[in-house]
Amino acid sequence: MEIKYDLTEKELKEVAKKNNKTIEEVANDYKYALKDLEYSLKEINSIIEKNNYKTDFNNINIKGYGKNDELKNKYICYDNIEKANTYNIDDMAIVTGFGPTSAPTAGTLSSIFKVLELQRETGIYTHIIISELSALNSRQKPLDDLFLYTKQFISFIKKLGFDESNGEIRTHNFLDHSRIFSIISSVFKISDFIGGEVTDEMYKRLNLLGNDYSTIVSQVYTVADIVLPIIRDKKKFVIVPAGLEEHLYPYLARVSVERIKSKSGGINNLIEKDATVCALYGKLISGLFPYVKMSKSIKESSINLGDTKEEIYQKIVECGKRNEEVILQMIVLASNWKSSEVHMATKAFENMENNYDEWLKYKIKYYNFFIELKQLWDDSKYNKFIDTYNELFKEKENEINYL
Repeated sequence: MEIKYDLTEKELKEVAKKNNKTIEEVANDYKYALKDLEYSLKEINSIIEKNNYKTDFNNINIKGYGKNDELKNKYICYDNIEKANTYNIDDMAIVTGFGPTSAPTAGTLSSIFKVLELQRETGIYTHIIISELSALNSRQKPLDDLFLYTKQFISFIKKLGFDESNGEIRTHNFLDHSRIFSIISSVFKISDFIGGEVTDEMYKRLNLLGNDYSTIVSQVYTVADIVLPIIRDKKKFVIVPAGLEEHLYPYLARVSVERIKSKSGGINNLIEKDATVCALYGKLISGLFPYVKMSKSIKESSINLGDTKEEIYQKIVECGKRNEEVILQMIVLASNWKSSEVHMATKAFENMENNYDEWLKYKIKYYNFFIELKQLWDDSKYNKFIDTYNELFKEKENEINYL
């Protein structure tokens, strides 16, 4: 599959000026962006085909959620979800997580809104993990910054409507997680982790990825998040909403569950015989031109709650022709708008050649919505001093005394 786009000299100059780069730097970014895009599309299609993930959402629902095309509209494919209604709701859990490396992008917001909707509409107990120690390993960020963003993420997600009576938000600085990490590590091999995420090559090129060992540690952390409800809480059916580029994690979680079931020495008694893992792979929001996807680690690729109001206005309202569809994707996936309003915005986008003012009206409305989210994020900031040592060992008083 060959992908070709023409980048005009005028666009080169505009992107360079906007991002404070030279024309040569932008041209080089663009060259790699096309390579990343071509690789990502090929890899994503290959992942779906190789793993036999299903793309037909007809007659698929989770405790009724999906009967009105909610799953079809927000997810690209699924794995094992068709078995959801054969399990009692008390035997089920939803697990997802977010890396606290910077303010949420539109892509991150999309994932947050999707999991909040799943929790609300299905009534399934939901785990959200803010993965500060995983990010320490995978992105090599300063630990005190990760702790600050972790606190802000937790507060922000609660303000967006997370139901604490039917779920938990936790981090990797958590004793139960360490126990599960140790148990599943006993059944893995290095060869299980060959491949990684679809976007790993891009992150390596931009010097945003940890070393090989720390990256595997981060990956096992994530798998432990998924398996935790199965071992600790005796759940039988764990649903993982994720991006398709993260498909390695639900897959490895299922692999670890099956290996633990067959392992001798008492470890196999930790898991119910019919326990399994499934996944819902969400539709992605494209990156701002010329990037493949929105990334917290690449400021120019994303619309970010940490951006200034002026930057957000420029990126949404004055986005330019190349990014009009990105804004529509944000309206569809990274908002809590009613379906009727999303439908009207989509119609306006489709007709913008004839009536751009109508589409502009929805872009301005979305800009105002995004600014409200930004204010909510800013209000969630943790303003106290972070003592990294005390933060890291805060659970010491809660540890069990085995003596």
